Amino acid sequence: MPIGEVIESSTRQFVAEVYRDQAPPAFGSWVCVALPEGWRLYGLVSHVELGSTEPGRRPMALGRTPEELRREMPHVLELIRTTFRAQVLAYEDPQGRMHQTLPPYPASIHAFVEACPPTIVQRLSRPYDFLRMLVQSPDPAVPIDDLLVAVLRQIQKGYHGPEGTQALIEAGRMLSRLLRDDHERLEAILRRLD
Repeated sequence: MPIGEVIESSTRQFVAEVYRDQAPPAFGSWVCVALPEGWRLYGLVSHVELGSTEPGRRPMALGRTPEELRREMPHVLELIRTTFRAQVLAYEDPQGRMHQTLPPYPASIHAFVEACPPTIVQRLSRPYDFLRMLVQSPDPAVPIDDLLVAVLRQIQKGYHGPEGTQALIEAGRMLSRLLRDDHERLEAILRRLD
């Protein structure tokens, strides 16, 4: 079921607006956009933002609870929107092969965005090449270590029981290779998984 719609796009990332009746995806969660001819893009949510629907107009404090706003001033809620940015880290070709690299095409404007179910998260996890893109080509506006912690949690939740622990160990090994001699940074990331 779609949670939103693409409003900006490039081969590296896309921005989507969340439908009013849907909750935004969590930071570090995987989302998917279907393209024509069977292509699918997979992105990692790296930023979620609430703001005004009108550029230059800022919401004001009104001193009311959300319930009071819905009852007394429902028009105010119509002026607020939720958007999120996802870094594109993988795509699936029309033959069903998964590629952990940038796609040949960006997401289409107005394409639907869906949250990825655990089965897709499992397919996206291994061989963890997407971690290389996150570590070596980070988005400067995103706290990369926080995003790494969030995606590692998503990997672990995508599996059940011991499989989740094993997937986390494999991802940790890949991070260890990518971060090379920065043992303190790796330890700080792994400590935050508890």
